[in-house]
Amino acid sequence: MGFKYKKKIVSIFGITGSVGTSTQDILKLNKDKFIVDTIVAKNNVKGLIDAAILLNPKLVIISNSNKYDKLKEGLEKYDFEIASGDKAILDASRRKVDILVAAIIGYAGLITTYSSVGYAKTIALANKESLVCGGPLLITKAKQKKCNIIPLDSEHNTLFQILNAHKHNDISRIIITASGGPFRGYSYDQLNKVTPAEAIAHPIWNMGKKISIDSATLMNKGLELIEAFYLFHINQNKIDIIVHPESIIHGIVEYNDGSMNAGLSTPDMRTPISYALNYPNKINNNVKSLKLTALKSLNFKAVDNNVFKAINISRNALDIGHSAVICLNAVNEITVDAFLNKKINFNAISNINEMVISNITNKKVSNIDDIVDIDIESRKIASEIISTGKFK
Repeated sequence: MGFKYKKKIVSIFGITGSVGTSTQDILKLNKDKFIVDTIVAKNNVKGLIDAAILLNPKLVIISNSNKYDKLKEGLEKYDFEIASGDKAILDASRRKVDILVAAIIGYAGLITTYSSVGYAKTIALANKESLVCGGPLLITKAKQKKCNIIPLDSEHNTLFQILNAHKHNDISRIIITASGGPFRGYSYDQLNKVTPAEAIAHPIWNMGKKISIDSATLMNKGLELIEAFYLFHINQNKIDIIVHPESIIHGIVEYNDGSMNAGLSTPDMRTPISYALNYPNKINNNVKSLKLTALKSLNFKAVDNNVFKAINISRNALDIGHSAVICLNAVNEITVDAFLNKKINFNAISNINEMVISNITNKKVSNIDDIVDIDIESRKIASEIISTGKFK
């Protein structure tokens, strides 16, 4: 009698974004291994319809209720349950699944990710803000509910795999690599003149606008520093960030004896996604094999923290405490949006973030309501600073 593989039940929150579309590729390649329960998108009706037809889910949700009728019309020939709005998404986060791919962009993904813990056996976490803002609350709840959190950032996914094989007390530091973004090597004065269109044009990764700006300011690495601090329980003094333009090495672990383990792969989101979907085993992902002999060089250099201040701002927020980290995430979302709408220049993103964090004190964070309150207050402070023009 042969062994029969039990298919894993998967939900994807953020199905039309870069992570969601890469997840679709993996599921399409491995149809015999997965059943799709729920797919969620914010505004992209066409992308959601296409994904539904491809993946045959039980439930299809559009966040923007104004687009419900268009979604219903597009799927009228199919037998899918269709819903819209934030409540429907929150309810769907409590459906029992093996894996929930949490890829809703920004702070908006926090509530559904936190809600899904215990209903999903594994959370494949692309929404780093959930961990940045949820921090100890999310990690504690996941432990209590025996829910795995597997990061989908290529850097953290690589470190997750390396660290799983070694005792933490043997580790002297972990190293997160950064491509350096589109403005690597720019001076502070040069950055004053860059445009949103230039900032969005990442040299390696194809991402959404917000995360592309974070990559350009290096705030994505600041947030990844915070994420690593919570996820791996490693003191931030043992977490380094270095610029590696080729984005071939995604993470490095150094041990007390001076030796290192590094994770190398072609820069492709399908690699960490495929690992998270079939953890702890590997599955087909159709990613191009890395040809070591074709690599001309691998370069590394220190981050210019005088020009790109985001990493030090993030370290400062961690030193202050959990509420400061929540505040930083909120303020950064406001400043990035202001830059995209040409209300402030590029350097003002970090300057305002630094201004707010330098003038706050830590507050106790006991539950999700505390996180929501701090987030709202922080956004208000940042918006007022931008509207009054009292910043560098």
